[in-house]
Amino acid sequence: MAEQVKLAKLGLALVLAGTLLAFAAALLPLLAAVAGVQAEVGAAGCVVILFFPVCFGVGPLAPYLVIAAMLLALALALVAYFLFRAAAEELKPEGFPPALGGT
Repeated sequence: MAEQVKLAKLGLALVLAGTLLAFAAALLPLLAAVAGVQAEVGAAGCVVILFFPVCFGVGPLAPYLVIAAMLLALALALVAYFLFRAAAEELKPEGFPPALGGT
């Protein structure tokens, strides 16, 4: 039970950190305009349809942002693979698969 509470707090902290990061990213061009500095804005993202990632980007920094999004998607896929693999090992019944030869 205590572990579930810790995970819930961690999840809430990650959601709040992501919200604050998105809010700060939206405010940076506005603050740059107020300060009189020319700001360049770009965005990128990846959507996975079945097994095929579709990555897109817009703005002057789009190629770099698309590469970063692809690397992040790859890292998340690897993390998911290892988590599923660990969960499958933990849920595997005792003595499975049976030994060949009946010994």
